[in-house]
Amino acid sequence: MPWSDPGGNGDKNDNNPWGRRPNAQKPVFDIQKITQELKKLGGIFGSGGGRGSGPKIDRKWLRLLPFLVITVLILFWVASGIYVVGPDEEGVVLRFGKEVGISQPGLHYRLPFPFERVYLPKVAQSRRLVLGYSGAADSLNPGMMLTADGNVVDVRFSVQYRITNASHYLFATTNPGQLISYCAESAMRELVGRSKIDDLLTSGRGAIEQQAQQITQNLLNRYHAGVTVDAVQLLQVESPKAVQPAFTEVTTAREDMERARSEAQAYASSVIPKAKGEAAAMVTNAEGYKQQVVDRAKGDSARFTDILQAYQKNPKVVSERMYLHTMQDILSHTQKVIIESKGQPVIYLHMPAKTPVAVHSQTSSAAVTASAVSVIPPVALTTSPAALRIPVAGARS
Repeated sequence: MPWSDPGGNGDKNDNNPWGRRPNAQKPVFDIQKITQELKKLGGIFGSGGGRGSGPKIDRKWLRLLPFLVITVLILFWVASGIYVVGPDEEGVVLRFGKEVGISQPGLHYRLPFPFERVYLPKVAQSRRLVLGYSGAADSLNPGMMLTADGNVVDVRFSVQYRITNASHYLFATTNPGQLISYCAESAMRELVGRSKIDDLLTSGRGAIEQQAQQITQNLLNRYHAGVTVDAVQLLQVESPKAVQPAFTEVTTAREDMERARSEAQAYASSVIPKAKGEAAAMVTNAEGYKQQVVDRAKGDSARFTDILQAYQKNPKVVSERMYLHTMQDILSHTQKVIIESKGQPVIYLHMPAKTPVAVHSQTSSAAVTASAVSVIPPVALTTSPAALRIPVAGARS
């Protein structure tokens, strides 16, 4: 139906273009009231010649409004130059791309962008890179290296470093982390190529780690990387998967060899000290015997010298004394037969060794005192009895 027909054609579902039926309720908003409010608003921002009776704003404030907005923006722009350097950071200030200073931890100010810019690297933080064998079987293995004895091993190691020169770290290279990884991998390949597989798997790992740290540090210093390498650690050294079973057998045999060597060293440690102690005891006994013999020889020689000197002074007395001592030594170990000078019965005395005996002989009788005395029957003498005399060398009768 045409828009000019307000009543419709009697169809219940037919609506006019304003969305209501002729008999519908009046809408809540009033067009006239809205028009009056718009006129009042126009009188406020207008020239003031309208018929509105609302409040008026001075036009000079309207002229100052852009300057106020610009002033606020400038203040925000100037305040954007304030920055804070953390306790583990250093601030590198650039002015038009040129380094102009280093800021220490604290509150600082720089010229706002685009005049100056600040980088805040964490210089006190210890960083770590893990390089080498990645474990991916379908990609090129960066940790596969060749040893000096022709073995191929997969090496996985880590590099710990920290920033010591913030400006060099930021601007000497485009990618400091990549430079560190390249230098560390180059150093590790060099050392693995000069080492045997036994050194990589056993006691030589510590020396390889220290040498890798030194070589990596020298390379980074040459490139002015601005970092210090704190440690290089071998995390994993293993054979390629294709030869893993054979390599496991070799490793087991090597462990058995080390265990047997340890047991042998333990046995040697228990036997060698005992043998050394016995040898020391034998040497000590020999030294004691030697000293005893030497001292005895010295004593005998000194006694002989004294006797010689006494003999030279009085030969007769010394000779008789020597004769008596000699006879005492001889007769103390032999059996004694005592007879009278006129061929009377013989008394045989058996005297045990080291038993004191006192004998008194006279022409008419003989008395013998001993601890044990045996009397045997008289025996006939073929020769006339006489006093027993035994010649002694050096003695005079």
